[in-house]
Amino acid sequence: MTIGIEWVNDYHSAASNLSNNDDNARGFYNRLQGVRQFQYGDDLAWDQDFEQSGVGSPASGTDQLYADDVDIAFFSGHGSQTSLVFGNKSHDNGAARNTEMRLGDLDLEWIVFDGCQALTFASGAIWNRWGWPVFSGLHFILGFSTNCYDRKDRGEKFADRLNAGWTVRDSWIRACLESENSDVRWAYLRANGEGADTFSDHWWGKGSVSKDPRPPTQFFYLDGTC
Repeated sequence: MTIGIEWVNDYHSAASNLSNNDDNARGFYNRLQGVRQFQYGDDLAWDQDFEQSGVGSPASGTDQLYADDVDIAFFSGHGSQTSLVFGNKSHDNGAARNTEMRLGDLDLEWIVFDGCQALTFASGAIWNRWGWPVFSGLHFILGFSTNCYDRKDRGEKFADRLNAGWTVRDSWIRACLESENSDVRWAYLRANGEGADTFSDHWWGKGSVSKDPRPPTQFFYLDGTC
């Protein structure tokens, strides 16, 4: 039942600065029932924390110490269809790319990309962007298929639903409906595997949790209007 968060508001002119990602991520971190394992923000939030060691260029990933060493990870900041974007480029290159991630091979079950467009379907391109080979035991990526707004309370809303025993997917959908405008689309990507069906996953201690889909054999994508 371990939790990790990273957030960025200060992008040092690499992208527009944001205002509420600290409150958003910390709201999730402080409300969700579990063991709080790490929280890093602004210049202490590094892309390498989400990347596999030895993968990509530069190959400086340390996810085995951070994102992949918790049960659920929450990133709040800028995103794109192929990466999570960070303000500090001095430890890697400032972008945690899909090609550098191998999530769930250690521990991680669920990850939130609380940023724009990471889960855009793009005529099925999402299967190759975020499906194979990013899912290495991971159950869900939760995020948005469109741009989203700089909200301060989505994280706590998500945590409250998880604590109340809602499924992971329904908790995310409801948090998005309660925090976003109708021009925004929530999304998730999930995996099944042999003997693993993640559809009804709950937060640990709140209901059923599937075994890890390792290796994944099926991917399921859904998005909808907030």
